[in-house]
Amino acid sequence: MRQTLLGCTALLAGIVGFASVNAAMAQSDTSLAPGQVKVRLNGRVNWYAGVESSSLDNTGGTKTSTDSFYGYMRLYPGFDGVAANGLRYGAAAEIRENSGSGASSETLYVHQAYGYLGLPQLGQISFGAQNGPNVLFQTGTFEGFNDGGWNGDIEAMVPESAIPEYGWADGNSNYSESTDKIVYLSPTLGGFQFAVGFTPNKNSLNYAPAVTSSPTAISGGQPRNLIDVGGQYTNNFGPVGIQAGVDYSYAGQVAYTGPAETNSVNSYHDLSIVQGGITATYGGFTVGGNSEYGNFNVADSYDIDLAPTGGTKAVGWLVGAQYATGPIVVGASFFRLNQTGDLPGGVDAGSGASITADGLSSGQQQNTGVAVGGTYTLVPGVNLFADYLYGTREQGGYDFSTGNAGTEHNTAQAQLFGFGTQIQW
Repeated sequence: MRQTLLGCTALLAGIVGFASVNAAMAQSDTSLAPGQVKVRLNGRVNWYAGVESSSLDNTGGTKTSTDSFYGYMRLYPGFDGVAANGLRYGAAAEIRENSGSGASSETLYVHQAYGYLGLPQLGQISFGAQNGPNVLFQTGTFEGFNDGGWNGDIEAMVPESAIPEYGWADGNSNYSESTDKIVYLSPTLGGFQFAVGFTPNKNSLNYAPAVTSSPTAISGGQPRNLIDVGGQYTNNFGPVGIQAGVDYSYAGQVAYTGPAETNSVNSYHDLSIVQGGITATYGGFTVGGNSEYGNFNVADSYDIDLAPTGGTKAVGWLVGAQYATGPIVVGASFFRLNQTGDLPGGVDAGSGASITADGLSSGQQQNTGVAVGGTYTLVPGVNLFADYLYGTREQGGYDFSTGNAGTEHNTAQAQLFGFGTQIQW
């Protein structure tokens, strides 16, 4: 997910010089002649230092350390080949380090793994755990001027319940990054490109059978048969560069057929999201934004889930600007996401708070995030960046410190200042 400092905010070249199906992977080599194969092992090491402050740093008798170091490594193995008849083929993967509490608990796991086949005239078909069109064509979210804004990694230093939910597809791994899917990506014609993807369920490529009707008190239902259709237009009009993208995703669900559970939500809307964005670039300045609307909810996780019955449709919008000159990129963004929000895990009987007949708290959740920062490329492959983040979460009747219904801590606020490095190969 965190592609920003890899220079992958644009679509990466794939089998015919257009987008790779996984924008987080290293760029495929399109200069290969028929009969050639090239193997690659790219990677990166990120490290951060920061100081955070939030309204949840000291609650329930616990206190958070507000100054932190944080880091990880990732590997991107893959290969690209061209057959004698012009068929282009290959495979790629992303291997991540988990967030273990100590060196002995750190492990590696496969976040994405996919293969592809294609011809320059017809386009590309890819299959496996990969990004869908809603990530490939996501435009105007301004994640490239520092660590990624509120969709970076440095915000992991903030207590999770105080982090404003980021509702865009590339910030939600289990929604459209690591699920097993098949994607068709067209050639680019006159600046236009489109794609369509199909995802049977939210499970990874090595899991079967898929459980689609288990109890879902918090996690947000079980979508199935996700159809994702998107497109993007990129062109220059004199000195002005324009890029616009749009996407629509729809998924049904398998209803939970077991007995009703205490403090749970057992009924959801089908998933339906439309999102679009646009940017304009002139002389190093880029401005633009993105908006999204539909039946979805980002509750208790970084994952886009089904919206519960009795809730409201989600609305999100983001605006940003950045300036690039030589090795320096600086920018800022602002986003707001209104949604049903977190689902109470219980009721604080003494507070006077209550949940509705649908199992929801009394108020819609509003998430707001501001990001300011810059990146300096010291030498090719070495990036230095600085971040300032400020965010709030508000939800009437929901206690962010306990996860239950309550009248305390209905608003969570956080801010962070930090800097970091990314060394990639």
